[in-house]
This record gives sequence, C-alpha cells and structure tokens, in this order.
Amino acid sequence: MIRLTTRERVDAYWSSTLGLDVADLHIPGTRVRPHPPDRATWRGVYVLSLDKAAWVSAPADLLDRVAPVAELDAESALEPDTWHELLGADVRATFGPVVHHYRDDREGLDDIPAPLPFGPTPHVVAGRRLNPRDAEVLAGLRGAISSDEWASAGFTGQPAMLFGLFEDDRIVAAANLNAGPDAATDIGIVVHPEARGRGYGVAITATAARQALLMHGVARFRALASSESSRAIAEELGFSEYGRNLAVYLA
Repeated sequence: MIRLTTRERVDAYWSSTLGLDVADLHIPGTRVRPHPPDRATWRGVYVLSLDKAAWVSAPADLLDRVAPVAELDAESALEPDTWHELLGADVRATFGPVVHHYRDDREGLDDIPAPLPFGPTPHVVAGRRLNPRDAEVLAGLRGAISSDEWASAGFTGQPAMLFGLFEDDRIVAAANLNAGPDAATDIGIVVHPEARGRGYGVAITATAARQALLMHGVARFRALASSESSRAIAEELGFSEYGRNLAVYLA
C-alpha cells in the first residue's frame, strides 16, 4: 500500500488539475462539472474515479446531456458503453478505463530478474537513459509498434526522460517519464512484439520507476483495465492501485 502522505499528494494533484476542493474528491457518487478553464476548449469528457467517487468533466455546452450520468455509481461512469448510450454518434472514441498504480519506495526494485533473451546470441544490457545519439535505434523500435500503442504510452509528446533496454545494439523495450503527480513521475512503456512475455516490460518499468523515485519520491504506472500484461507488471513491481479514469473523445 502507498503511504497516506502519497495519497494526499495524489489528491492534491487531482484537486489542482480538475479545479476541485480536496475534501470533495472522495464523496461517494458521480458528479458532473464543466472543464476547468485550462481545458475549456477540449472536446471530450474526462472521468476520474477515486474509491467510490467519480468526477465527470465535460464541455460547458454538453452539461445538460451529460447530467444523467450523475444518477449512476462511479463504476458505471467509467464504462465506455455508458457514454455510447448517452451521447451516441457524438462519441468518436473512448480510452479506458485506465487503472492508476503508484509506488513510493524503492525496496526490491534493484533485484528484478534479468529478462529472458530472444536473440540468437544475445547480450542483455541493463536499462539506461537514452540520449540524442539513440534516435536511430529508438526509431527502429517505433517502426515495430502500432501508432496507437506508441501514442497511448506517452511517446508522442516531449517526455522528460527516455530509457531503453538493449540486446546487443538493438533496443527491445523503452520507457518514458512524463508529468504526473509531479514532474517526471508518470511511466509509459513499449516492448518490441518479438520480445514480449520475457520480462522486458518489468525490467524497463523498474528502470524508469527507480529514476522517478530518486527524483520525486513517487512513480505512477497507468494500465488499461483490460490489459492483463500491464496489470501484471504493476503487480510484480509492487505498485498499488489508486484511482481510475476514462477519456471520451467527441466527434
């Protein structure tokens, strides 16, 4: 379990992000409000759930149509079907539910077993921070990953840091750190399709988590609720679940 101080830190992050009072974040039930000013032009709906509470943020002009979701519990507010039924053809796509996992100590992260090699005569190099000279090998990994997976893992923005895991001169897994509860605390990962199921995801996640913890004392790892492999990584590395979200993209 994460410490109480970490939960308070996460609550403060969401309070600031969504423009809510911290005391309101855990009131059971579902509540609807307009996007905060810095997100007012985003054409989408965001649902955040903490414990039995759900907060729905929507464009101001859609509040009347979204209002019926307040009659549902938090779990139902996180279901994509709920939004397809409520908004119909105005829903272009949904992403989630996404489970938020946190870790606030480094114990055991230095003892992760080495991944199983998949190359003919591989030499596994410990995960390390990437630099501009690694652009070509990172592009090779990018070519093996779908654009949706690459984007959802946070590689299309400007990550604060990038990490890679290599076999010889070939990169087989990469991770990034983006802003989360603090700068550079949110971990996104991708693993080469040929290397999956061998522990590379665990190894590269641990590498990024160690750095986030060293700098900020907390690491966040988000995983689709439907992704057994990603949820397994979080469990193996001792992350604790705290919160879920759903993003609804409007046409």
